[in-house]
Parts: sequence; C-alpha cells; structure tokens
Amino acid sequence: MDKLAESLKSKPEIIEELLDNEPQYQIARAIIAERIKRGWSQEKLAKESGLTQTQVSRLENGQLGNVATLLKALKTLGLRLTVVQ
Repeated sequence: MDKLAESLKSKPEIIEELLDNEPQYQIARAIIAERIKRGWSQEKLAKESGLTQTQVSRLENGQLGNVATLLKALKTLGLRLTVVQ
C-alpha cells in the first residue's frame, strides 16, 4: 500500500478524479451490494427492472447516465436516491 500512496502523491489528478467520482461509485456499490444480497445476477436485476444487462453493468461501473434508468434499478432493489444540500 505504501508504494501506491507514494505513486499517487506524484499524480494529484488521479486523486482529484477519484474524489470527483465518489458519489457515482457509492451509488454503484449500493446497487451491487443489494443485488448480491438478494442473490441476483445482473441479468435478473435487468429483467425485474425492465432494463438490459448492459444498462445494469454500466450502472454498476459508475456510469449512471440516464436518471430514469438509475431510478428503475434503485426502485426494483428497494433503494432510494436522496439529494442533500
């Protein structure tokens, strides 16, 4: 881990990008965790939510894209998206 920390010190743009994208990754992790908790595959989540497996994969990779797509997956999993100011 020390090697990683040292290499990141010389690349602040990587740290900045990770911090900028953290909300997307939090959402993606929540979707993955709930899907796995239910014992569902991406294909099962896709079928239950009216999405394609590709759309589910993109959501789980932090590529949230269209809000309607995201909300379909969240609703199917019993999750909510809350915006805090």
